[in-house]
Amino acid sequence: MTTKDDPMDVIDLAQRLIRTPSPVRDGDERAVADVVQAALAEAGLPRASVLALHSDRPNLHLTVEFGQGGHHLALVGHIDTKPVGDARWTVDPFGAETDGERLYGLGSADMKGAVAAMIVAAGRLVADPPARGRLTLVFTADEEDGAVYGARYLATALPLDADALVIGEPGGIHDDYDGLHLVSRGLARFTLTARARQGHSSLSALLGLRNAGVDLARAIADLPAIDVSVPDNDDGLRDWSATVNPGLDVWGGYGYGVLAEQMAASVEVRTLPGMDDDRLLSELRARVDQTASATGADLSLDYDDSARRWIGGTRVRADDPLVAAVRAATEHVLGIAPPLSVFPGTTDTSWFAEADPSLPCLPALGPGLLRHAHGADEWVSVDAVRAAVDLYDVLARDFCSSPQTSAGARVGETVRGGAR
Repeated sequence: MTTKDDPMDVIDLAQRLIRTPSPVRDGDERAVADVVQAALAEAGLPRASVLALHSDRPNLHLTVEFGQGGHHLALVGHIDTKPVGDARWTVDPFGAETDGERLYGLGSADMKGAVAAMIVAAGRLVADPPARGRLTLVFTADEEDGAVYGARYLATALPLDADALVIGEPGGIHDDYDGLHLVSRGLARFTLTARARQGHSSLSALLGLRNAGVDLARAIADLPAIDVSVPDNDDGLRDWSATVNPGLDVWGGYGYGVLAEQMAASVEVRTLPGMDDDRLLSELRARVDQTASATGADLSLDYDDSARRWIGGTRVRADDPLVAAVRAATEHVLGIAPPLSVFPGTTDTSWFAEADPSLPCLPALGPGLLRHAHGADEWVSVDAVRAAVDLYDVLARDFCSSPQTSAGARVGETVRGGAR
């Protein structure tokens, strides 16, 4: 709960962030970064350094020193959002209005509520610092569109030299904080293509001409049932599975009157760390080949041509000291010990862990329910945002002040999946 010593009200700050649009497709996070810089000053924190691959896409970074020894914790959040898109909101996406216990707005759960909580918690720590350690805040751009201008760039441009990293993605699925997510799933991207012979659509029945669109639709419908190979779940994590999502977008053809020469669709697989890219491709192709054999269609599947076609997942082992510290903080603040689980989405941990495989990266410890993100009427619990301030405060205070076990030793490491 917010205390009288807090530098500002966390809900007011979250509202300011929400009311400053930063949809990733606009490609400009400068305005919201300015709001963050002003809030850092209000919280008594130093001005953040700006690191940007492009001037419109700023990433912010600052470190606070508490004293010699101890550990170095990085708290990370992204300041961009998905676009409103075609979602039919019943409230203003940028109004940041509260209704009872709910704070509505684009990015409220994903993840401007968490960013606000990190700033307020860091302000507490500066006002009443632990005996030793360091705290770093990192706020990234472009998380929602592959992180080319965000963490993917930042992870190589800025060696964090941290002992652990925690991202404030919305950690709830059914209820706030209902899982302690040790895994961030990866993302593999494919293109599924159906080919036929272009011709006059009025002759499809008379001449028995193939319809590439129908062939593609059948292949799309067959793919979700595939059971792809996953590594052993040796930590007994909840929700240990990969997910196949075909047909997220479809393109090709000329419209009325013309049977298409070619139709294509995107396919994504939410992967687990340790999955093999060649094996996954082979398994998907085998299913597509079955459909082709059964229907006579000309079908193919391959990785798409994006540089982001394979984003590796990450994993922190259950016995890592970071996990023990987070469990202790959740028990202290929330009165619960959430079950160890897999975060369904892909997060910025992929890039930080790729740059530094020895860095333990926790993908989602923040307020909000993931099922409210990326859609209409996104909202976050006011109480959950306030609890996040306490959670980050307690975690950072205890983790940073804990003594080093040996000179220069890391507290653990993140296990990554292979990347193509």
